[in-house]
Parts: sequence; structure tokens; C-alpha cells
Amino acid sequence: MQQQHNEVVSTMEKNQNNLTFKLDGLTNLIKTLLQQVNPGMSAEQVQIMIKSAQQSPPDASSALNDARRNIPPSLGSNHVSKDMEEDMM
Repeated sequence: MQQQHNEVVSTMEKNQNNLTFKLDGLTNLIKTLLQQVNPGMSAEQVQIMIKSAQQSPPDASSALNDARRNIPPSLGSNHVSKDMEEDMM
């Protein structure tokens, strides 16, 4: 019984590590895409948008609106292209 439990725990840990690795890759891809779509967007603005989206409900449109509200005006433009808005809805 203990061996079976250890195998299940080990499998779950491997799955968690795999998902963490994939999530990190997707996060980096999103950062790259955001900066390509919005060349004036700073790395700090991108990080704020991602953090806001991670804390928001799964509804993409609300995550986008939350992200816009959380970017301080002092950081400059917080432009999100119409194409990006349509893709997120």
C-alpha cells in the first residue's frame, strides 16, 4: 500500500513539474507576443498584465480589462491592439 502511495505521489510530482515547465514556456511566449504586438510596452507593463490575468477570473475579457486598469499611467502607453482584443473574446 505504501509503495503504491509513493508511486502515485511521484507521478503527481512529475506531472506538476511538467505543467510548471509548460506554464513557464507559455508565459514567456505571451510576454514575447505582447511586446511584438505593442512595441512601446515595457517589460514591466507586460509583467503587470500577466500578473493581473493570473489573479483574475478565467473570463478573458475581464482579465484584459483588469490588466488595463492595473497598468499605471506613468508607465506610458498601455495600448492593446484590436486584433488582440478580438482574439481574447
